[in-house]
Formats: sequence, structure tokens, C-alpha cells
Amino acid sequence: MILTYHLIFPDSHPKDYWNAGNVIRIRDFARQMRYLKKHYQILPLEAYVDVFFSNSSQLNRTIALTFDDCGHRIFSLVEPVLSQERLPATFFANTSHLKDGKLLWFTYFNALCFEKAYSSININRREYPLQTKQQCFQAWQDLIHQAQTSGDAIAYSESISAKYPLPAEIRQNYLGLTEEQIKRIGSSAQFALGGHTHHHPYLTQLSPEEQQEEIIENKRLLEQIGGKPVRFFAYPGGRYTSQIIDVVKACGFSAACAERPLNLGEPRFELPRTGIYSPSLVKFILKLNGVHKIASFKNRRQSR
Repeated sequence: MILTYHLIFPDSHPKDYWNAGNVIRIRDFARQMRYLKKHYQILPLEAYVDVFFSNSSQLNRTIALTFDDCGHRIFSLVEPVLSQERLPATFFANTSHLKDGKLLWFTYFNALCFEKAYSSININRREYPLQTKQQCFQAWQDLIHQAQTSGDAIAYSESISAKYPLPAEIRQNYLGLTEEQIKRIGSSAQFALGGHTHHHPYLTQLSPEEQQEEIIENKRLLEQIGGKPVRFFAYPGGRYTSQIIDVVKACGFSAACAERPLNLGEPRFELPRTGIYSPSLVKFILKLNGVHKIASFKNRRQSR
């Protein structure tokens, strides 16, 4: 199983902190990693793929760890945990911020709706109060949907950010990997970089030429800064087609991860992954092992 993480937060974040999903603090992440180390074999993604296609019974107890859209703050939080537990991981990273210093389009909406920079916003003549968790989530949901259906999510985000800019301290928390972090990952025997496009667009909204530009520029920068070939790719938003697979192949990748495989006949470019979005260890075990293992876990806890 390939596990995917997105946002990880410091333990210092208050209990009433809101986010688009459940907040996974670093202590919860560390607890999940200790469980994995005790019960599973954790392999680098490249080694996991070899096992995946070998039809080995070893696959049932084998895990690969991946991180999507990895921000610099997230890496700074998870690196010590992964290093202490000696767990390999692949970081699928975007690179546009290295040139323009801007947030990814969906990251901007997450920060706009949940970081309390504005008490309300007015978008397309609709007022969105941002006072309660429900209001923030509704605003975020609507803005993400509008961006997705606009035909150009990045341009839509930029039009909103021109009206509602975020303070520098908030933007800084959401920026991607720094050049120094990319170098550290590239020089590490434990970690690897993965391609995730330059700006994180929906590739399905781009022409084949634009798709190639997004993928190649991202790969070029990661390899230039990291100093190693980047062999794996992850489709932004999980959206892809047979034609996009052909572009990814042409850009020099040997495999790609899909959020929900479409089974288009390219198994190496439709590797299934399981997203981890809850801090709960019980839900984590549920995703790993199934309901029957949860019952035994609860019984063990109750017998202590």
C-alpha cells in the first residue's frame, strides 16, 4: 500500500484550529509512523513498485510513504520523525514558488478560508462570512468548485488573490519546499523527490503542449536543485487520461501515482494510493488492515 499525506501541523496549533479536513498534528503523525514501523516493512517507493509487480505475498505487509504538495513547514516537521524512525519517503513537490513566491491555487483558498485573515469575503456578488467552521468550510468548498469549473483554476485563484491578498506571515507558512530542502532530499539516501508539475494545474484543463511544459519544467528544476534523476510522478488532483499518461512517459518518468486508478491499461502509471487525512490511530489501522483488525485493537486497549 502506498500512503499519501498532505498537510501536517505543529502540535502548538490550537484545538479550535480549522482546516479543510481533519488536522493531523505532528504528534499524531509520529504515532502513526511508530505503528507502521512496528507492524510493516516500509520500503522506498522504487523498491515498493518492484514488489508490487512481482505478485509477492510480501506486498500485504509492505508500505511506501509519499507526501503531495509538500510545503517547507511540513517537511521541517516530518523530517525529524522520519529520520529518527529511519523511514524512507517520497516527496512529490511543485516548483513555481521558487520563481514567483506565490502560493499554489488551492493552497491559497485553504489559507484564505481558514487562517482568519478576513472576517468575510465577497466573491461574485456573494458574501461569505468566515466566522464559524461551517461558514469557512462552505466558502472553501464553493471556491474550490468554482476554480475547478472555471477552466483555469490558477487564473481564477489569482483573480481572487488580487482582491484578497494574504499577509506575508500566512503566505510563508504555506509555501513549498525551499531550495535547501530540495537539496537535502536529493542528497539523502532515505528520501526521494517526485514530480508533481510546476504550478499544480489540472492537467486535463491544459493542451498537450502545456501539459508537457508543466511537467518538464518541474522535473528539470527538481533534478537541477536536487542533483538526482526524478523517476516518479503524481497527477495533480488525481486527474489524468491516457493521453496524459503518454505525456508523462515522454517526459522521462518510469511510473506514476494515481489517487483513484482509472484502469486505462497502464498499471505502472496508475499506481493506487491511500490518502491519510485523520489523526486517529484507530482510523489509520482501519485503512491499513480492515475492520476485523479494529475490533481486536479495541479489545486489546480495553484489556489493559
